[in-house]
Amino acid sequence: MTENRYDATTAMIAELASKVLEGRVLEREEAAQLTRVEGDELYDLFFWANKIRIRFVGRQVKFCSIVAGKVGACSEDCSFCSQSKHFDTGTTPNKLSLPQIDAAAREAIASGADSFGVVNSGRGPTERELDWLEPFFSGTAGEKKIRPCATLGELTSEQAHRLREMGVQRVNHNLETSRRHFPNIVSTHSYDDRVRTIRIAREAGLSICSGGIFGLGEQWRDRLDVAFELRDLGADVVPINFLNRIEGTPLHATCEDLHPMEALKIIAVYRFILPQRELKVAGGREVILRDLQSWIFFAGANSFLVGNYLTTFGREPQHDLQMLRDLGLTYRTFDEIEREAAAAPALTPTLTRSDLQPQGSCQDVAS
Repeated sequence: MTENRYDATTAMIAELASKVLEGRVLEREEAAQLTRVEGDELYDLFFWANKIRIRFVGRQVKFCSIVAGKVGACSEDCSFCSQSKHFDTGTTPNKLSLPQIDAAAREAIASGADSFGVVNSGRGPTERELDWLEPFFSGTAGEKKIRPCATLGELTSEQAHRLREMGVQRVNHNLETSRRHFPNIVSTHSYDDRVRTIRIAREAGLSICSGGIFGLGEQWRDRLDVAFELRDLGADVVPINFLNRIEGTPLHATCEDLHPMEALKIIAVYRFILPQRELKVAGGREVILRDLQSWIFFAGANSFLVGNYLTTFGREPQHDLQMLRDLGLTYRTFDEIEREAAAAPALTPTLTRSDLQPQGSCQDVAS
């Protein structure tokens, strides 16, 4: 790459960053310019994404935790997911008890998480499932120690209002990928079905957590579609998941793992497009980023998922707190108190590997 081209690209990134820092929004073609940044210029992109992060969401970070309340036997055929009954991934259907879910929430609070989500497999909840979860959500909301969140699939307006009444504050429902690419990934429901649930949840007064999974064979135009759709839908939290290819799923053999620098580039471009949103790095972090996990903040993220996923185990929370200590970062808990990343107590996991069925993985935060 010639020096002149490098200087021109560096100037372009700085110019677009200045526009965002001034409070103006990027147009689609401007964002597309950022997707063409490569090589040494990526460090310039990360530098400015970090400046935008600090300017709009601050230096403090947040993290959340989830638990799989109901695992496996899902009617949907999402081609990345080990919980689908359409694929042979070795995941055995399972359901946790309320005491187990409560114990997982206690561990999340002890780790410093500001939000805790219960994730159920399936297209959408039955009334019986809502009856089952109501005591947990109402009790947790009443204690005001952590934000109760739910990932239950498609919702009706009545169900969304009921969730809010029982204490749920945030609903996660990912777009997964672009409208264009969606039929290549899922056939049992539509992209519009997902958008409808997001709108229903927002109309019910619930905070919206919605993002995508990257590495599904999509192109950069698909990634931009998702970012701009989420901007229009008003997502409060945007999970950025990276495909963790699981044997037995259709994408295991057809997709390749994202390169760590490409994964960081996705985070950075999303920060330019969504400067004021909480960008949460979630599924696939350990597998795809490996030694570059701490770079997620330099690339513009301000939030991450801590602890276990749905049917796989993440690294111990102590390691993530050590990462924050090493970076000199503080974190904010549900009570809006800034905390130093002091040494976390060694927790004895209440949920065993047999509880969570680690044979497969549906590593995104949504069903």
